[in-house]
Amino acid sequence: MSFLSGPFRASRLAVAALTSLSLTLGGCATLPPRGQVVMRDVSFPLRDFRMPSGLRVVVERDARSPVVAVVAVVGAGSSSDPGGKEGLAHLVEHLAFRARPANGPSVRARLNASGAGHSNASTSLDYTAYEEVAPKESLATLVKLEGERLSSPLSNVSPEVFAVEREVVRNELRQRNETGYVGQVYSWVHAASFPAGDPYSRPVAGSHESLSALTLADAHRFARAHYRPDNVTLVISGDVDLAEVEATLQQNLPSAWVGTGAPLAQDARMPAKRAEPPVAPVSKTLPVYAAAVPSPELYLSWVLPRAFDEASALHDFVEVSLDNKLWEAVRNDGDIAGISTSLVPGTRASLLIVRVHLSRGDHPERSAEKVLDQVYKTWTGEIEAGNVLGQEFNFQSLRRQVVTSMVLESERLLARTKSRALLTHFTTDVRSYTRSQMALMGLDGGKVTDFAYQWLQRDRAHALLVRPGESAAPTAVPVLAKLPGGEPAVEGGERVTPSMLTATTAPVQVLKLENGMEVLLVPRPGLPVVRVGAALGGGTAHGEKPGVADLAKWGAFRESYFEGHLSDWGLHSGTRTELDHVRVDMAGTAGNVGNMLAMLAEDLSTTRTSEDVVRYWREQVQPWREAVDTRPEVLAHRNLMHALYGTHPYANEATGAQMGKVSWSEAQAWLEDVYRPGNTVVVVAGEFDVKEVEPLVRKYLGDWSRGKPQPVAVPPAPVLPAASANVSTLFTARPGASQGQVQLACRLPTATPELEARYALMAELLEVAVYERTRSGTGASYGFGAQPWVGRGGAAHLLLEGSLDAQRLSEGVGSLRETLAAFSKEVSAQDLELARARLLAQQAVSFISTDAWVTALLQARVRGFPVEALAQRPRTSRR
Repeated sequence: MSFLSGPFRASRLAVAALTSLSLTLGGCATLPPRGQVVMRDVSFPLRDFRMPSGLRVVVERDARSPVVAVVAVVGAGSSSDPGGKEGLAHLVEHLAFRARPANGPSVRARLNASGAGHSNASTSLDYTAYEEVAPKESLATLVKLEGERLSSPLSNVSPEVFAVEREVVRNELRQRNETGYVGQVYSWVHAASFPAGDPYSRPVAGSHESLSALTLADAHRFARAHYRPDNVTLVISGDVDLAEVEATLQQNLPSAWVGTGAPLAQDARMPAKRAEPPVAPVSKTLPVYAAAVPSPELYLSWVLPRAFDEASALHDFVEVSLDNKLWEAVRNDGDIAGISTSLVPGTRASLLIVRVHLSRGDHPERSAEKVLDQVYKTWTGEIEAGNVLGQEFNFQSLRRQVVTSMVLESERLLARTKSRALLTHFTTDVRSYTRSQMALMGLDGGKVTDFAYQWLQRDRAHALLVRPGESAAPTAVPVLAKLPGGEPAVEGGERVTPSMLTATTAPVQVLKLENGMEVLLVPRPGLPVVRVGAALGGGTAHGEKPGVADLAKWGAFRESYFEGHLSDWGLHSGTRTELDHVRVDMAGTAGNVGNMLAMLAEDLSTTRTSEDVVRYWREQVQPWREAVDTRPEVLAHRNLMHALYGTHPYANEATGAQMGKVSWSEAQAWLEDVYRPGNTVVVVAGEFDVKEVEPLVRKYLGDWSRGKPQPVAVPPAPVLPAASANVSTLFTARPGASQGQVQLACRLPTATPELEARYALMAELLEVAVYERTRSGTGASYGFGAQPWVGRGGAAHLLLEGSLDAQRLSEGVGSLRETLAAFSKEVSAQDLELARARLLAQQAVSFISTDAWVTALLQARVRGFPVEALAQRPRTSRR
């Protein structure tokens, strides 16, 4: 029986409407004028399946790369937790990875074996989302696996496994997690913003007290109530054959989740009319908490109307606007070191959060007023012709950047798939993703200002302060038996698919400019997006005086704007300084690639600093930086690098005090030494014609001249210490901590492309082994990560880091030592092949974006590896 609800549908992305606002770009001899965001029309065909069981499946074809993304949305999040059992939805999400359908291997093991290069899940206020990205050959396996997990999320989860995973969630609460906040801070902000007793006021991940009250029976009741086909939306996007996908769904989804008969009519999941969002009274005093933050942090929040509909496009615009404007508050208050914004969506209300990093926190109430002043100024202006025109100009600039953000997000397959899944689930309309984009593009300044006047008033802002410290006394840890290692093997093991072996293969044209610059052109058709990245050798390890690089980069600014501002074309940019290089990025629509190259050339050639900027740093930022330098984790990492590299430049991580001793002239001299064309590699990746872009590269980047046409000196390869069975242990005190941070590192031989591939295999093997011992086996940690680091000159080390429950620190460190001891003796050929398959899968799903190509090629050239090393990765990983 067919369960297709209708014929093929084609959903056009809202970016198609941009053609009415832009020029049609032919030859690139003349750059688009200011205000023009230029791209071609885009569309993705899709099919919409409404199952008789109530399950909704949407399949979108995007054949840019041979990968697929799968996102399943369950319409139950923390707001569905029973009273007193907060954190239950989040715990069930964790347990769903431990499920063992048909008493076979766990879902996590089967995901690895399926070739999923990325898999994760998240719990929010009103939903739980599961996500995977894998080579296209894995689609049928992923559909079968997701169907089994959703239909039976707790299959064969024993009481012992339940107890261990509950401890994993406790450890997640104690540290920064995927929200970007320390888990408990996130909960305090919600409690301050929503009325007591409202489901939105409760902690998404629960509290230590509520987690202690949870039982496996509670989890089963929750799963039976909410993990139903009529409460789930599944979205698949990628290189999918739309003619064959119906058979794939019928053959691999559980028969009960397909159903029989006519498709069920879906009930509305949100009322047609928006209700007034629930809001807590604003406290007359500033609540103060303690948590593991490096310096005081101030949080301001506003409750906004619900998300997941067309009107909520205003939320995104407001968030971007504040991100662009609130930096003025940093200049007006010497205690404010930085500001960021975030948005938490909900079906009854949303939450806008402004996070303010303070240097000392001496006058948090005054700092809050300075931020609120700037929020007010963002949306107001005197009623004069000049100001009205200025407000409209600012609005149009922000509008271009928001629209470009939308286009750039569409390039990220998983982000687009998740957005479509959430909007389709809550609106029950498959066209809602396109409609939300059209609504965002159709905003005018009046709508945004009216929204801000209604919802972002000063008297609606909730505030709280978090000071450094520990949020609570250590929670009693139950005595848990270590779970037995091993589980049934996945039939067929982890396989390497053809698309994994070709993921890093693409035409790359290398241009050598007369000024010494190297430019790599990587045409990637599929979406009208281009990213440009530049890497300049040097980084924080470069310079004769400690702290000179850090201060120079902090105070660097672009002096000339003859070629225009980023907002003139909706472009996005970023700069960061690594240990061995400086990275400058720009991104925008394909028709504006010439504007990007012109602005990048002007940015690089006119970057400088000034005495006023350095003075500002000393007066307003240095106190915050020195406070951060005293944090135990910062001290521990600095000591670790010294132990690894001794007197080598890579051992030196500057302190705020050292930066304070650098003069502006010394910082300026560092910039002039590093910002030279002969020290720069540029990668241009995206949808463009090489014949049109090459002349633009030579015109703009080729005209830059400064200094010698050679790179700055490459640090010599450090001497490798003699092998030893003795482990050097460094202890850094962290009084009262509920978790201990652990870092294990070892120096590696001078890197080559072949050795780099081996180091990646080592890290993968080690991370999986430690995961089994410290997380899935005992619950003593939220998790450990392992990765190799390779720098200019061949320096390399392997770093394993994570956190352990403080009361189980000895046990956890013992497990780590056992893992390392076993690792140093023997690694089986089978384990090596499995690790290689996992790495190839991760690589395959990451190279769908132009950003991944820019990063990988810049890294290769910074390390001195040939361009061909990227395409040879799958082969070198076998050696």
